[in-house]
Amino acid sequence: MTTARHATNWQRNLYVLTIVQFLSTASFSGITPLLPLFIQDMGTKNPNEAAFWAGVAAFASGFGSFLASPVWGTLADRYGRKSMVLRSTAGGACVLVLTGFSPSLAFLIAMRAIHGVLAGVSTATSALTASQAPRSRIPFAVGLIQMSFFLGSMTGPLAGGVIADAFGYRAPYFVMGATMVISALIVILFVHEDFKPEEAAGSVQNPIQNVGMVLGIANVIPFLVMLMVIRFGPFMMQPVLAVFMQGLTTEGAATAAGLALSLLGLTSALSSVIIGRWGRTDRFLVVVAAAGCVASVLFLPQLWVQSAVLSALLIGMVGLCQGGLLTSTNSLLSGSVSRERQGAVFGVAQSAGALAQGVAALAAGTLTIAFGVRSIFAADAVMYLLLGVGAWWMYRRMATKRAGTQAGV
Repeated sequence: MTTARHATNWQRNLYVLTIVQFLSTASFSGITPLLPLFIQDMGTKNPNEAAFWAGVAAFASGFGSFLASPVWGTLADRYGRKSMVLRSTAGGACVLVLTGFSPSLAFLIAMRAIHGVLAGVSTATSALTASQAPRSRIPFAVGLIQMSFFLGSMTGPLAGGVIADAFGYRAPYFVMGATMVISALIVILFVHEDFKPEEAAGSVQNPIQNVGMVLGIANVIPFLVMLMVIRFGPFMMQPVLAVFMQGLTTEGAATAAGLALSLLGLTSALSSVIIGRWGRTDRFLVVVAAAGCVASVLFLPQLWVQSAVLSALLIGMVGLCQGGLLTSTNSLLSGSVSRERQGAVFGVAQSAGALAQGVAALAAGTLTIAFGVRSIFAADAVMYLLLGVGAWWMYRRMATKRAGTQAGV
């Protein structure tokens, strides 16, 4: 009876958290592509300069998350993961609304930094589901969370672009802030966690000890490097995509950028749920190798494309790789540690991903200023190729090691 009740609880929480993840991701992704246009509307008229400052703002968010995520991961293992989901949703709602009132560029950047400190909905929901799901069902649970993440990424940019084109660049912040309030209420009312701190007392450590513990586990550092590259690609593209679309279409650049990211989210959602449902743990590195190389090829045509529609379609095709990449890498990370350490490993993963996100955004602005916006796609192509080659090398090394162990037995 206890087993049946536990199965019901983790499945119910999983489905509720997919809704929370969808609404939260839609809210944040709905305003990300608008940053350079919002900055232009605030007085920075040069598109390349606006793209640069959008990169600085995104870097501030990523750096704040980089510093705070290990702390949140430690607190999650100590006090429960539901409280971390609530913190990220309620905190995100406040930050979005305040950002909508930004009187200056400096205030906007400060709000993005605070957002980075408070954010981490995806990490919190992943840690909660991974701590409750049976070990054999973790890829499915992670895949479903990733699916809702990408569906939110699909819906948010398009909704944000349409709202911005119709009502101005401040309106999406208020609408998305209200959506985050709904997410927080859903967490309070429908997410349940039977967390007993005394059961985890022997494993309580401070954030620095937690980071050291996680990094000392076999293969975790290579998996984190892979995750950083996977995060780097889209986040280098997002802050300047609207500026790129301005060069391809005479009007509706925000909507065009939102459509491209919506296609990216849709195809990523499809591939993430497929990999989560039918993927094999011993083949996840093969998925990373293949998807990385294919994504590298898909970025190259952006160097000469002249159609906003064709550009959006190519970005959508990249999503078929992106979903498999994130689901596979997160499943590998989750499978590397015990159930009690899920908050720690996902906290470190969030920190690594946030650092990649922040550096990617800053690199995007810098590359745009120095070489033009198309140089971003060339950089993405190189990084994804290295990701694919590195994953294949790691898979072959691990396979050789297993074969040697079996021969010795």
